[in-house]
Formats: sequence, C-alpha cells, structure tokens
Amino acid sequence: MCSGGGGGVGYGAGMSEEEQREGGHEPEERPEPVAEAEPEGRPEAAGGSEPEGGSEAAGGSEAAERPASENGPPPERETDSETEDERRERWRLARETDDRRRRRNRIAAWCGVGVLLLGGGGWIAKPFVQDRMITSDACDGAVPDGSMDTLRGGAGDAEPRLTEAEAESDDELGRYTCEVVNEEGRQVLSVQGWTRRDDIDRRLIREVTGRGGIPGDALSGGLPGFRSGVSSLALMTACPGRGKDAAGQQRQLLVDVRGALPVKWYQLARTGGAMVNKVSERLGCDTEPLPLPAKGSEKHEPGAVSAARAADTACGALAQGPFRSGDWSFDLRIPKRSGPVSTCLVRPSGGDERGRGHAPVAWLYGVYGQWSRQMMLEAANHSGVPTAEALPRKWLTDDSAGATARCGGRPAGFLLGVDRPDGESDEPQAVSTETLSRGRMRAMLASFAKKESARRGCTDLRLPAAG
Repeated sequence: MCSGGGGGVGYGAGMSEEEQREGGHEPEERPEPVAEAEPEGRPEAAGGSEPEGGSEAAGGSEAAERPASENGPPPERETDSETEDERRERWRLARETDDRRRRRNRIAAWCGVGVLLLGGGGWIAKPFVQDRMITSDACDGAVPDGSMDTLRGGAGDAEPRLTEAEAESDDELGRYTCEVVNEEGRQVLSVQGWTRRDDIDRRLIREVTGRGGIPGDALSGGLPGFRSGVSSLALMTACPGRGKDAAGQQRQLLVDVRGALPVKWYQLARTGGAMVNKVSERLGCDTEPLPLPAKGSEKHEPGAVSAARAADTACGALAQGPFRSGDWSFDLRIPKRSGPVSTCLVRPSGGDERGRGHAPVAWLYGVYGQWSRQMMLEAANHSGVPTAEALPRKWLTDDSAGATARCGGRPAGFLLGVDRPDGESDEPQAVSTETLSRGRMRAMLASFAKKESARRGCTDLRLPAAG
C-alpha cells in the first residue's frame, strides 16, 4: 500500500488548487512563494488599477508568469480537468496493482503451506488415490461398481492396493488386452479378447486338450461362456460388425477373463459379462450388450434346482430314470444366446465333509464351433473308441456317448458322461450299469441333442445307434 498511499497524497493536493480556481478567485501564478506577495483577491488586482510600486509590480507580474510562458500558453480549464482525470486514473491503477500484488502474495503463501502439507503427508494419500482411480477407470471403466473390490480381495480378505492398469485394443488384428496389477506385482485382473477365427480356435482347443475332451461347465445366469479354470472364464458372442471370415462365416468374439486365487469363477461372472460388452464396443462388433448378473451375485455360487424344475428344459431327459426321485440336484447351464457351451449336471444334494458340492455323477454337454471337432476326438479317445486319427461322428459305450451336428454352418458336438462305480470314484452314489443302461443313455443324449439343435437351428444331427 506504499505506492497507493503516495498516489492519495498527490490527488489531495491537486484538488486544493482546483477548488481555488473554480471559486472565481484565480490567484497569481508564482514560481515560489515570497513574503511580499499580496493577499489573494485584493480589490485593486481585481479592478485592474496599477499597484503600488509601478514597474516593480509589473516586473513581479512578469516573473510570476514566466514559467507558464516557457511551457507554452497557460492551459485552459478543460485541459486542467483532463490532467486531473489522468491523476485519478494513475491512482486507481496504482491501487489495483497493489491489490494484485497482495493477492499473489497470499496465493504464494497458501501454496507454500500446501507443498509443506503434501510433502509431509502426500506419500500417505498417494497410494489410496491411485487405487481409487484404477478401481474406477481400469479396463476402460468397464468393471462394474464393487466388482473390483471383490477381485482384489478374493474371498473378502484385504489385499494390497492396485498400482497399475493398462488397456489396449488393436482394431486391425481384432484384439483387446487389459491387465490390473497390485503393489505386490500380482495380477488382479486379466482380460484378453479376439475376433479372428484362428486366435479363437487356438484358445478354445487348448481348453480341451489333455482334459479328456471335457470342457469347463457353462456359466450360470444365461451368460454365453464356460469355466476355463478355478479363477477364469471364457465368454463368446457374435461379432457381426466385423463381417465374415475367410470361410464365409460370421465372425465371433471370444473374451478370456482371469482373476487371482482365491477368486472363484462365479465372482468373475459379472465382470466377465461387462468386459464382453466393452470389448465388443471397442472392436466394433455391433451386437446387443449382454445382460449382467445381479449385483451381489458374486457372493454366492448359483444353486441347483430340483428334478421337477429341470423337466421342461433341454436338460429334462437327465431328470428322468434313476434321477427322477431321490436326493439329487441339477445344475442347468443353458445360455440365452448361442454361447460355446451348454451344460446339464446331476449330483448328490448337499456337500462333502469340507462343505463343497459333490462331483457330478452324470453330465450332458453341448459344444459349438470349430473347436468341437477336437473336443469330440479327445472325448472318444478317452472313452476307448477307436478313431484311427479320424473324427468319430457318433459312439456309445458304458460310460459315454457322443453325437454330432452342424449349427450355424459350424461343427457341433453333444456328449453324455456317467460316473461308474469302478473302484476309482470317490462318490458313494456312482451310477451302475443296471441303474443306467446304454439304452437309457442314448435316449438322454438324443433328447438333449434334439432340443439344443432345434433351439440353435442345427442340421445334420448324427446319433449313435441303439446298443
């Protein structure tokens, strides 16, 4: 305010001179005050009579006017007014400058305080902020609310904070990847998506190779996919937006979703469905989004149903015969869309001594796509069916049966398996050949294959001959 105060003093002095001029008593202009100066407003000066001293007075008058004459003619009243406005403007500008300086000083002071606070405590807040940002933005923001916390903690236990998330899509290659990592370097979530036929077949064939031709169970809730591991899922949907492949078939989208142990497959289902929708959008598949399982579904594994509820489904034949009555539970996994796998499982109700559900004693699988050829070959070899390196189109043994068809221009396979009491089974209720004969097995397989073929528009169904 030092510069502002100086401006105020100059402005007050100028006002005093102006008031004198406007009062009608204009004083004589002198370069400096002298003791002999006559008082302002004398009648003699106003009347124009010659003052005492004659020439000396005149000379004094000339001396008084000399400074004005040296600087040009005396300014008119209007010019004096403009000069005063300029003084007012300078004073205003000086005050604004001072105010701005004060504001800058205050801002700098608060910034300094903030730096000190952040310098001392910012290292505490940074991991939390980073974790929250990754939680909300990971995989292009596709992870549903609350699901990342489930994936982070597995069964609900606290886990280290998230520190890194990367997502990338390659439209030319039809690929999408996303990875989320925590501060211990563990992979919390991994997502991969493909639309090229070779990539999809390679990934799916790897699922059945070495597993006896048995794919993972289909997902609950109508999601088009299957369990590819304890903590991983594979989901598939149509991808019409990318046209047809070299074989003239409409392209598909396969999305692989993986979590870290001890995350269970059903804890991944909601995230998996959301990721299919996001990858489909990013790769231009132009298909309707999948409906997601309800929020909170990741807390409990889907329950089984009774034989009565299974009777009117594609799995209805499995709920007949020896499983029609008794303490049995049925897992029905039929996708609402044309997913890669359909599953019907029957198992003893309840659980084992560890609280886990019993293993199935009988199962039906429908597998759709080019990869089903490899699956059927593996299953036939595992059942002892001679193949001579060629794909068997159908078979029927004591513990398995197979049939084939074509669905949507692609191969499809249908399998029935039974757990027999051969001394190696841990299940006390394994089904004997007397309880479930080959004839009943073929009827179950035929019912399932026909219903699935009708639902999907399949043709060229080949069933095994009656044994």
